[in-house]
Amino acid sequence: MTNREKEYFCALAASLLSPPDREMLEDLKQEGIRSFLEENIKEWGGDPQLLSEFSPGEIPQDFLPVLKREYARLFTDLQGEKISLVESTYKPWTGDSECALAFAGAKGLLMGDYALHMREMFRLLSLEVPEEFRSAPDHLALELEFLSLFYNSAPQEKIQVFIEDHLDWIPDLKERLCQVNPHPFYGNAVELINIFLRHEKKEGQDKSNGSQNIH
Repeated sequence: MTNREKEYFCALAASLLSPPDREMLEDLKQEGIRSFLEENIKEWGGDPQLLSEFSPGEIPQDFLPVLKREYARLFTDLQGEKISLVESTYKPWTGDSECALAFAGAKGLLMGDYALHMREMFRLLSLEVPEEFRSAPDHLALELEFLSLFYNSAPQEKIQVFIEDHLDWIPDLKERLCQVNPHPFYGNAVELINIFLRHEKKEGQDKSNGSQNIH
């Protein structure tokens, strides 16, 4: 899988975990997307059945309202399941041992160390965090878009560090999602992202070990 293909996949994955809209469904109808995903999911060691929800020929006309209701129930409705798509909430708010705040080591909070780091990376690249993500620059959709950008322009070492530092919480998201009986679209989307990242992490480690063995 080339970096350009990885760039495309990450952008697609970001759209799957963003509030659903007609543009996302139209993207899924693009010719060749099914074969692209099928070919690569086998390389990642995943089950092609995960793609059952992303087949252009199987998307009904009323699917968008269904996804909007489910996205709200899972991720945004205060009376819903309250599954977070934000990295900071899965990790201690700060790793600063000198922070005197009572909630310094607590989880479940926004704008922790990882959010501040994401915001700083956006700044260094002269990019603006979209208005809807100002309180959560470490939202999964933004992190996947950022990874897509990295595949376009960053060296492999930076890509590997980003995956290990900022996308190591996806198994926790998967576990929480499995507990609330999600629509297969979202359950499969998170698993698709999970196996891609797992493969990328292993591939990066294998390359690093191979480089060390050469020296």
